[in-house]
Amino acid sequence: MTIEPNAGAGADRNPITLSPTQRRWLAGLLLLALVLRLGWVLLLDPEPKLQGGDGPFYLHLGDQLARGRGLRHGEPVAVVGPVYPAYLAGLQMLLGPERVVAAARVGQAFIGVALVTLLFALGQRWKGPQAGLLAAGLAAVDFRLIVESGSIYTESLLTALLMFSLWLYVLSLERDRPLWWLLAGGVIGAAALTRGVVQLLPLALLVHLRVKRSGRRLWWAWGLLLAGFALVVSPWMIRNWLTFGSPKISHGGAAHFWMGARGEGRALRRDEMLAEIEALRIEDGGADRYSYFADAVGIIAADPLQFVQLRARRVVEAYLQPFGTVAAGVVFGNESIKSMLGKGSEHALSEVVALPAFWPKLWMYVLHFGSIGLALVYALARWPERREWSLYAIIILYFSLVYALLTIIPRYLFPIMPLYLLLAAGALADFRLTAAVWRREGVTEGLAGAAMPPGGRRT
Repeated sequence: MTIEPNAGAGADRNPITLSPTQRRWLAGLLLLALVLRLGWVLLLDPEPKLQGGDGPFYLHLGDQLARGRGLRHGEPVAVVGPVYPAYLAGLQMLLGPERVVAAARVGQAFIGVALVTLLFALGQRWKGPQAGLLAAGLAAVDFRLIVESGSIYTESLLTALLMFSLWLYVLSLERDRPLWWLLAGGVIGAAALTRGVVQLLPLALLVHLRVKRSGRRLWWAWGLLLAGFALVVSPWMIRNWLTFGSPKISHGGAAHFWMGARGEGRALRRDEMLAEIEALRIEDGGADRYSYFADAVGIIAADPLQFVQLRARRVVEAYLQPFGTVAAGVVFGNESIKSMLGKGSEHALSEVVALPAFWPKLWMYVLHFGSIGLALVYALARWPERREWSLYAIIILYFSLVYALLTIIPRYLFPIMPLYLLLAAGALADFRLTAAVWRREGVTEGLAGAAMPPGGRRT
């Protein structure tokens, strides 16, 4: 089935208005999203294993904040922003350190419902309630999103903040009032203080604004957005300037650039990294006290093609592995489905299908590759109308390209996965509308044909 050039465009004359049936569907999807997420964090995985990884690190930072010691890990740090540690610190001050993990995970279940709501809102404003409900439905049952709500990582909060900022940005384009632009910029700033990779997002949005506006209106809107961004991030930048001597939003980017350029292009464990970087030391204080950037540039200059090939392989690897399968394996079984189905395996298909982890992981793979595939099909079919969906493509490309220059793992791509769901929902809405038009036209032609004699005159 092909997609009609104008299917879905203007399908609803008032995309903001919901019918009573659509309101019931939305309420049901939000309730389903909450039940699934609370079921995961309270019933299926009530005691997550936090050894290793970033979880204990974030909990330590939150504890330090709650005790009034600032963002410290032995010494002041700026490799992460203050937003997620502040979230953990607030819960610790309210409920105590022994309940902070459970409270954070329950809170993230509700943040997950907010994410589903935001995807509905984005889809509704983009293509009408049908696309919004499809996007919300996909997000509500996406097991990757469900599992992530139980992780002590920044991804749940970062993803919600990113979608919130895009919703505010879309509203700013529609209403064109200073307050909305300032709010959009402020939320982008909060997202940047959650994960430093967001700090250049205003530049990516400038690319999109140039598609929508020109002249003074372009720079006025972008200037307000940038002002809102600066208002939020400036106190943190001043803190880093006073503490480390550099007014950066986040330290550590140069280190990831260096790790991505050398060897296998993967992040090093702490002990491995300490053994490698002493020769790069240039000063004391802060995570950027080593000549990471200069050394990385030297490595790249020695063989630029090898660097491009290395980073391309790492990006493809990250996209080929849905985030969340490991966490699902901890609960349902750590058997590798791919290995058991791989060439040379002695396991029968019936044995693999009977594993508790098979269906949850299969659902992750279906939504992961299905949403990416549908998004690509939609982009190709809708290329002449790319102004309508370019915002979401620009954000996807921004994250993918930034991480292509740094180290990358599937978790780092997680915040843009809802945008693939949104584009997939747009494709599904168009397919459905096209099929409905074809059915309606077929019925009309059939009735007309039955009422007309072979000669073309009515009897």
